[in-house]
Amino acid sequence: MRRIVACLLAFLVVGGCGERQPVRIGFLGGLSGSVADLGESGRNGAQIAVEEINRSGGVNGRQVELIVRDDAQSPERAIAATNELIALHVEGIIGPMTSAMAEVALPIAQQAGVVLVSPTVTARKFFGLEDNLFLLMSSTREEARLSAEFHFNENGARRVAAIQDLKNRAYTESWLREFTVAFQGLGGEVFPVAYESGSEVNFGSVVRAALSKQPDAVLMIASAADAARFAQKIRERNRQILLFGSQWAATERLVELGGQFVEGMVLHNYFDRDSKAPELVRLRQIYTQRFLREPGFAGIAAYDATRIFLTALARRQHGEPLQETLVIRGPFPGAEGEISFDRFGDNRRLSHVTVVRDGQFVTLR
Repeated sequence: MRRIVACLLAFLVVGGCGERQPVRIGFLGGLSGSVADLGESGRNGAQIAVEEINRSGGVNGRQVELIVRDDAQSPERAIAATNELIALHVEGIIGPMTSAMAEVALPIAQQAGVVLVSPTVTARKFFGLEDNLFLLMSSTREEARLSAEFHFNENGARRVAAIQDLKNRAYTESWLREFTVAFQGLGGEVFPVAYESGSEVNFGSVVRAALSKQPDAVLMIASAADAARFAQKIRERNRQILLFGSQWAATERLVELGGQFVEGMVLHNYFDRDSKAPELVRLRQIYTQRFLREPGFAGIAAYDATRIFLTALARRQHGEPLQETLVIRGPFPGAEGEISFDRFGDNRRLSHVTVVRDGQFVTLR
């Protein structure tokens, strides 16, 4: 009889604990190497969203646990990290943070039936597909064409040398291709200069190759750290040439590392840095006080992605696939406004044009 009672008590305890197990979600991003600023901002934004949900009671009464993995911008690490998160039975993954890592993580998540909500993946190849990947930003097509039109019409650029990082080829090739089509269609010329990021990059050699094309503008489709180094080398040779870049470089690290050399550089941004939207202002204040820097587009987007994912979990009906919930049970709350997905899991939110002015990102459009 005692053994029976002990077994019943053990069953009740284990069962009760099982009901109170936390909701596990993963975060996948580059937390080391040249893209660490993107991954760190994303992780921090996701962490704030999880903590806020937990303070408000969690998801249907269950607390949320954020499990973080570093992909190091390495396909091998991304594959291992994705498999680790799936083995831990996460409900879904916030990330990856780059298109190159999405290439290797998505097939694994797709096979396991795990949803990815990426704050920052924008390569054109991921749009218009019925898969497990949900995207917060517009594709490289929208951003690159906006850039081409802006610099041709507003800044008078006609000859552009485009520095492209092949380490994130899925993103940079897509961005460059869309920019080239649009810019050439307007009557301009584009001269690609490829390199592969890493500790052995000869920035001076890449810049000499770009300036040998005699451009009136230099486009950098590169990380913030690399763009800052390129800007310095370019400004040492030409103080007047127009510098601009893709959204990838538009993090606080660009200004920290680039200083005076990135003044006047034009980029794109997920959110309006001059917006007075109450939720956005509140989030920026919380993030800045805690991490002693601005969240940047990656921090804001990851906060939105995490909040959307957890809201979808709370709204999901019994037996409903989470992919369906994300499509049909929006709009979802975002820091700057509501966010919805189409049937392909795309959001197509247009980016803003910004310029570095007095060490700050200022919205132009």
